[in-house]
Amino acid sequence: MAHPDGLTCYGRVPEIETKNDFIPAGDIFLRVGRHTGPNRGFGVNHIWAEHEKELAQLGYNTISDVARFVRDIIQPGAPIYCEFNHPGGKHRTTVLKSALGMVILEPREAPVTDSGWIYVVVTAYSKRNPHGVQIGRIV
Repeated sequence: MAHPDGLTCYGRVPEIETKNDFIPAGDIFLRVGRHTGPNRGFGVNHIWAEHEKELAQLGYNTISDVARFVRDIIQPGAPIYCEFNHPGGKHRTTVLKSALGMVILEPREAPVTDSGWIYVVVTAYSKRNPHGVQIGRIV
């Protein structure tokens, strides 16, 4: 899904070493995605299906506004939180902007990128209390 301002990505997670672990650097992308049921899916379609009412209350009135909502949360300097013991078996990375909401990211291998990784937006919503510990900031 194209960035509302025409940028190539929505931001970048820097390389982070923490808790004897390694979070790889990678650009952040929003995909059209799909919604397969309650709390199941990813991307624009999932975000809109799960959070349409709360986004509309914030002035994001159509599915086309989901990209703008994500852009408004993922800003340079936004804190990055990580759940190191997420039940899914992977570290769950969360980007927070306390005034608006938060975005959940998932790392994906991407061999053609500089770091070998990208992050895709799983979901975004107006809740503002992330799980995990702060490990860095968006660049």
